[in-house]
Amino acid sequence: MPQVKLGLLPRILLYKVGKTKFATVLCAVVDLVVYFSGLFHPKNKDFLKKGCAGVKVYKSINNNIVSAIDDDGREVVVIGKGIGFKAREGMVIPREKISKVFVMSSQDNLDRLKDLFGQLQKEYIEITDEILTYAKQQLNKKINENAYFTLADHISFAVARMREGMRFQNILTAEVRRFYPEEFKVGMYARGLILEKTGVDMPEDEAASIALHILNAQYDISFSEGFKATQLLGWIISTFAKHTGKEIDPENDYGERFITHLKYLVHRIIRKDVSTCEDTWLYDMLRVQYPKEVACCEAVAADILEAHQYKLGTHQIGYMAMHIRRIGL
Repeated sequence: MPQVKLGLLPRILLYKVGKTKFATVLCAVVDLVVYFSGLFHPKNKDFLKKGCAGVKVYKSINNNIVSAIDDDGREVVVIGKGIGFKAREGMVIPREKISKVFVMSSQDNLDRLKDLFGQLQKEYIEITDEILTYAKQQLNKKINENAYFTLADHISFAVARMREGMRFQNILTAEVRRFYPEEFKVGMYARGLILEKTGVDMPEDEAASIALHILNAQYDISFSEGFKATQLLGWIISTFAKHTGKEIDPENDYGERFITHLKYLVHRIIRKDVSTCEDTWLYDMLRVQYPKEVACCEAVAADILEAHQYKLGTHQIGYMAMHIRRIGL
């Protein structure tokens, strides 16, 4: 039963009754009235919807984590202080003791999560969950659930490495900060959170690495693919600078839009996803209206073909030409 505070009227009544033998009975009646009136208050709809039984233990993973069966009969992973201590199959975990419930999309991912949580300390799980929650709020984008595995494991290893005096240099820190500023902010938030929870002060290189994990979770790619994508994005932008003599400013609205366009192009190049769309009408029109911009993009396309064996379609060249026209390269 949830804790309740007596209102003014019940307190006055109790004061007048004093220490008589009716005080105990009156307390019980007041408690029941306040409890049931509060239970059906609109604010407690979620409590009614979920019920008050909690979830049932399936298997204890450690003192603070269990595998459990929820109200819908699904296996879930539940975190709560001390809920796994002496837990036996079928025991009910009160909802007030549950701090987090993980529902995965497949049994394979659920098994991976149980294995990971069985190996990691609780603090790394909590840090990872806070980072991903913050990322979802700040980026307003869907984060692939696989990020729980990769990021939690990465943070645990990174903290251990730092405590042993080993520093990792991320050669893409500058590119991540420049081309993925929002993800880098999440990485810097994570850096502060790790310092608060573990006492380990991570370098900015580590913030960039965490940003890459967030990036991968958004695009549903591996860490190595994300690393290649960031390298390739920097290379393409440098190639444009080589042909135009000017740098793309990501702080500029048009520059930001162009970089966003290139991010999607980069992932198509890495996955060898060749477009079958050929909008020759737009391309032909742009060649007449913006010959300089089209020629620049054709030169960049030739470099991409030579270096990465990926042929850009005429519509892709046309869209890039429109972007650099707006930017004024």
